[in-house]
Amino acid sequence: MRLPLLCRNPLLIVWVWACTSATVQATPILRCQLTYGGETQTIEAQLSSDPYHIPLTDVGGRFKFKAAMIGQDARIDYIKLYAYFQTWHGDVPIQQASYAPPFPHAAGRLPLGPHTMLYAGELERELQYDCTLENPLP
Repeated sequence: MRLPLLCRNPLLIVWVWACTSATVQATPILRCQLTYGGETQTIEAQLSSDPYHIPLTDVGGRFKFKAAMIGQDARIDYIKLYAYFQTWHGDVPIQQASYAPPFPHAAGRLPLGPHTMLYAGELERELQYDCTLENPLP
């Protein structure tokens, strides 16, 4: 009687286990689409343990945006989104959105909040953004 191929090769067992567990415990990714002046850019945020070292993203020279997903070991402690309007005197905060767990476990993408439109400055410039959370863990 011959054993199945999987039982005869211990390295194959380890390889299958590694591939399966990597799929099951995928790292969460926060992806945001930012639109200003008809131009759209996408930013991605990985899990971080330090919100102060996450860089701001310039949006058309008029706004700055920061997406902070804070946690460890694929566990999200909180998510914060920051939007700033750029002026001659420095960046002016115009929004901070906070999200706390539990996040629904969903295959694929989970919308994080509504489609957001922000207006700032004397000419009421408009920044739009949408964010999705991929691979959230329960």
